[in-house]
Amino acid sequence: MGRANMIHGFSTLHPRLCFAYFAVLLLACMMYTHPVYSVLTLIGIVVLNLSLDGGRALKKGIKGYLIIAIIIFVSNPLFSSRGATILGYVFDRPITLESIAYGALFALSLLNILLAFVAYNLVITPEKLLYLLTPIAPRTAFIITVTLRFVPLLTRRLKQIMTVQRVLGYLHPRANKRHLMREGMETLHTLISWSLEEALQTASSMRARGYGIGKRTSSVSYPMDRRDILVFWIMVVTGANIVIGGLFGVNRFQVYPRLQSLEWSPQLWLHLICYLIFVFIPIVMNGKEELLWRTIKSKM
Repeated sequence: MGRANMIHGFSTLHPRLCFAYFAVLLLACMMYTHPVYSVLTLIGIVVLNLSLDGGRALKKGIKGYLIIAIIIFVSNPLFSSRGATILGYVFDRPITLESIAYGALFALSLLNILLAFVAYNLVITPEKLLYLLTPIAPRTAFIITVTLRFVPLLTRRLKQIMTVQRVLGYLHPRANKRHLMREGMETLHTLISWSLEEALQTASSMRARGYGIGKRTSSVSYPMDRRDILVFWIMVVTGANIVIGGLFGVNRFQVYPRLQSLEWSPQLWLHLICYLIFVFIPIVMNGKEELLWRTIKSKM
């Protein structure tokens, strides 16, 4: 059994707990501009992604995310001249320390949000999302689930159609552009026809089975066990401290008009400890599962 097939602790929690974790985490990424919090959040999210799938999903989009963050970091001091500490001039526009710091913090916050969504997609599968939304909005849940399934399904079918066309000799690499355009339209026509035909069959099957009549139920059950209850109370205590402390400005960091120095207080230390405990809940659970797996594997 490889790493990709392992059952990780956090992913097996109740879907509502997983969703609540990412909701608070994303809220914190948007609310907090304190540099220490942002850096620790980045470290926690990266480690979380590594513990979930070894960083495979992270590697697919990390280059694009870093490019976006760098663009924001570079462009902010060029377009914003706010701040009292002028470091120099570019095209007669003042470059301030505060605008550079704000660009760095904003880029870091956006990077944290993007990476958090990578981990979210690994934990909250379409099946879990359907389970969460079904009691509230069953039709919306169904549409979201079908939409999330549609893009990879069309991509897979397009590859199958193009493979058949290459085998039959219709898509020759040396063919002229007019021929390739005609075959491309035929490929698109086949793909749409195939998808619409299957959609009609699926709709007929769902109607025959009584979909939409009566209360919507889920085919998968997620009972709450003792581990879920324990994690729930840890998340409630630390999450409430995170949200309340943020609303009262315990970790407020002022950039404009003058960049403030890092100041520490007992309230800030308590808030930071609660925040770290909350952020590292899934990492600790996955690490425990990884250690248990290695122990069992070594005894085989």
